[in-house]
Amino acid sequence: MNLPLSDVKMSKQSKIKLFADPEDALRNQKIRKGILEVGDQLRERHPWLVQHQDQIGLGILTLAVTGIIFNITQYARGKMPWYVAVPLSAFWMSILHELEHDLIHQMYFRKNKNMHNLMMGAVYMFRPSTISPWIRRDIHIHHHKSSGTKSDLEERGINNGDKWGLKRLIMTGDNMLAVYLRPITMMKTTNRYVNAQKNLTKTEKLKLKAKVSSGYTPLGHIHYALWHGFLLMSVAKLAMKAVGIKQPKNKLWKLADKTTKFYAVSIAAPNFLRTLSLHFTSSNMHYYGDVEDGNIVQQCQVWTDWRMKPLQAFCFNFAGTHAIHHFVVRDPFYIRQAIAQDCYPVMKENGVRFNDFGTFKRANRRFESGKS
Repeated sequence: MNLPLSDVKMSKQSKIKLFADPEDALRNQKIRKGILEVGDQLRERHPWLVQHQDQIGLGILTLAVTGIIFNITQYARGKMPWYVAVPLSAFWMSILHELEHDLIHQMYFRKNKNMHNLMMGAVYMFRPSTISPWIRRDIHIHHHKSSGTKSDLEERGINNGDKWGLKRLIMTGDNMLAVYLRPITMMKTTNRYVNAQKNLTKTEKLKLKAKVSSGYTPLGHIHYALWHGFLLMSVAKLAMKAVGIKQPKNKLWKLADKTTKFYAVSIAAPNFLRTLSLHFTSSNMHYYGDVEDGNIVQQCQVWTDWRMKPLQAFCFNFAGTHAIHHFVVRDPFYIRQAIAQDCYPVMKENGVRFNDFGTFKRANRRFESGKS
């Protein structure tokens, strides 16, 4: 079987890694074996899932993009209120995030670069609040190798490891603020990520830093300029109304108001809702700071609690399935959803935690209180 990127590397790593608890290496292998068996059984019952994987991915992409465009056009025509359009589009965008994640692991059109890149571009275009998926690929693969450690730029970038408070909550839904409000933290984490890449020359390290720093260029910067512009104009209008000042009537003000509002409802607000749900979920179901490098049992927990369902609806049950992905990379997101319930028993039996909400008090540490 042609396994997705990093799956083979991780399986080899798990065989030779020594952990503080000698049983963890065996637990990792038992869980991985159990998940593979469940996935193989599904494939045997439904071979078309593998035979037509590229077409399935493209079909899901087409459906999600069509759903978003439909919402935008209906809102523009005055037939769909913003409070309906925003959550509906956020749901479709959450599916696009799952597709991007699968594409990063090269699960669709691996042998057809043009189609693969076309899909990457499509999921990026409707989710411009994220970094470029082409840049994210290497960062994400490193996340698999060293999840929860100081060089895990992907998780640290979404506030994993920070103490909970108003600042973290604000940053959770806004990737750009997560950088602007923690410049030193992000600079240090980027340096650790770069230094963790083996056998790079000084020139190559500088190029990698520049590449990572350009992650939001160009779409991200345009997106946040429009989104933050909308928020600032909304605050300004409320303030003017409160003190009895009339809004400007010049064409520039009206154009800016109309443009930012339309973009906010069409793209920015759905992405904010999706990002808030995903990053709140991801940054708390991953552990950080006291995780042994490469010890997959320690990296994630699973959320099945009903109280998390509203968040899970806008990140496609991420906290219910992502831990499965850490053990077995090969499965597309829809297969993980299908096999999740059958995977839970072997995961529970071998040390994966479920619904460990104490993580909020521990700044996402697995064992002790966070100090950051």
